[in-house]
Amino acid sequence: MTRFDAARRSALVRDLLGVLKGRPVDLLPFDSVRAGLRLKHIVDRGMQDVPLERIVGTLGREREFNREFLPREEALRGRWEEVEGLAEGPAGFPAVELYKVGDAYFVVDGHHRVSVAHSLGVSSIEALVKEFLTPVPITPDASIEDVLLQRGLADFLETTGLVPERPDEFRVTEADGYERLLEHITVHRYYRGVETGREPTWPEAVASWRDTVYRPMVEAIRRSSIMEEFPKRTETDLYLFTMDHLHHLRERYAPKPVAPTLAVRHFKFFYAAGPGLGERLRAWWRRFRSR
Repeated sequence: MTRFDAARRSALVRDLLGVLKGRPVDLLPFDSVRAGLRLKHIVDRGMQDVPLERIVGTLGREREFNREFLPREEALRGRWEEVEGLAEGPAGFPAVELYKVGDAYFVVDGHHRVSVAHSLGVSSIEALVKEFLTPVPITPDASIEDVLLQRGLADFLETTGLVPERPDEFRVTEADGYERLLEHITVHRYYRGVETGREPTWPEAVASWRDTVYRPMVEAIRRSSIMEEFPKRTETDLYLFTMDHLHHLRERYAPKPVAPTLAVRHFKFFYAAGPGLGERLRAWWRRFRSR
C-alpha cells in the first residue's frame, strides 16, 4: 500500500470517527470566515514555522481534504505523490502560503504540501504568513458555526457595552441567540419606561436587564441544577429557553402571576427528564416559535 492509499483510508476513518464524536471533520472555508468576521485588516508576518495542528482551513478546497489535511479524492493522487517525492528529496519543497486568523491558519497555496507533511508525521511546516486581525478568538478546533457565534457574541457585547464577569457569561449556542437577547433588552426598556414614566437610556436599560432579569434568572437556573441535564448548552441558552417558557406560562395562567423560579422548575420537570431530552427540547422549541 502506498502512502497516499494509507492517507486516503485514514481520511475515511477519521471522518467517520469525527462525525460520531461530534467533532468538525471539514476544513474551515476562509471565504465564509472572512465574511462572517468581516475581516479587513491584514498584516504580513513573513516566514514562520507553523504547527501543522493549527492549519485547519483553506481558500477554496474544503471538499478535497479533511480537517487533518488527509486526501479524500483519488484525483489528488498524481500531484500528491509528486509532492511526496519532492519532500523526500534533498531539496524538499518550497514554503506554503497561509492566512492566519486568531490561532487558526488557512492554506492559500500548498494544500498538497501540507497534506504530505501530515502523512510524513512532521510537526510543523515553513510558511509565508499573512494575518487578518480580529478581536474574535478563533481556535483550531472551531467549526464555522463556532466562528459565527463568536462574531455574534462580539457584536452583542459591543452593542450593549456589557463586560462578561465569567468566560461563558452571555454566550449562546443558538444561531439567533444574540438577536433574541437584544430583543429582551428592548422589551425590558419599554416596560421600564412605562413603570417610571421616563424612557431609560440604552445603557440604563442594559444594566437594568442584566441586574434585574438576566442574572436573577441565571442564578435560579444554577440553583435548580438543570444544567446537568443539558451538558452541551450554556446558562444563557437555558435563560432564553426558560424565559420563553415563562412567557408561555404567564399567557396560559393569566391573570395569575407566575414567578421566574417556577418557570425554571416547570421547564426542568417537563423537558429535562428521561431519554431523548434533546429531541424533546427541539420539538418544544419548534412548537413554541411557531405560535
